[in-house]
Amino acid sequence: MNWFALSLAAACTQAVQFAVVKGRARAIPPLVIVTWTQAIACSGWIAYLVVSAHPFAAPRRAWPATMGSSVLVTGMSALLARASARGDISVVGPILALSPTFSVLPDAVLSGALPSRLGWLGLGLSLAGTVSLSSSAGASLRTLFARTDALDALGAAILLGVLGAVDRWGALAIGSPSYLACSHGATAVLSGVLALATARGGLAASVSPSNLITVVSHGLLGFAGTGMQTTALTMVPAAYVNAIRRMSAVAAVLLGRALFKEPDLGRRLLSALLACAGAARLLFAG
Repeated sequence: MNWFALSLAAACTQAVQFAVVKGRARAIPPLVIVTWTQAIACSGWIAYLVVSAHPFAAPRRAWPATMGSSVLVTGMSALLARASARGDISVVGPILALSPTFSVLPDAVLSGALPSRLGWLGLGLSLAGTVSLSSSAGASLRTLFARTDALDALGAAILLGVLGAVDRWGALAIGSPSYLACSHGATAVLSGVLALATARGGLAASVSPSNLITVVSHGLLGFAGTGMQTTALTMVPAAYVNAIRRMSAVAAVLLGRALFKEPDLGRRLLSALLACAGAARLLFAG
């Protein structure tokens, strides 16, 4: 399977995660959601290493990436969970699509990879589609970013852009399975400690049957999505993978309308297609 297909499948899992949080997890503290998601993903990759007999590579060369990833993922995931629970997922998804622009510089520093000319064009089209989609309700960008859900999504986009470059570096250093087991484990420990300190009651309540179904479902989607994304990151620059995964904006618009009756379907969907045109450029640039 090529990098484009992996990134596109990861986009679909992320859009469904937005819907799960908004539909079922509004009362669960974001850090609790992050803890469960990362613990499930870590368990999944450990199981993969055991069942497949894939050799485990100790993160000697990649420990800075592992530690950096744990901080970035904790912050990004908490912001995304809060934004999805409080706001429109058809706004959160498009703003998150800005993340490829924040991958270019760190990816160049860590891995020496820069987009080609067609790649730059694709990134520009994706950015234009994102800005258009985010402001499709007729308000200015200043008004848009006065919303807490929009600000949370922007913060998550910045962290995700840097995370893509860090993950690419770590996965190339020791291999995707080993890196993902280590990074998810470190993130689960960090977010778990923070959840115990700030949301102990929410952590205890998360084991109730209805909440458990929600956090496990969200965790399995995250496990699948990050696995596909990180594998794709070993094939091409991080900005390319992030740009394709941001096609989750289209799925988020459709799910937001179908499940939650969010407004401006026509304009938001039309603008999302512009972001997809940028993604198609990246396909030919790869």
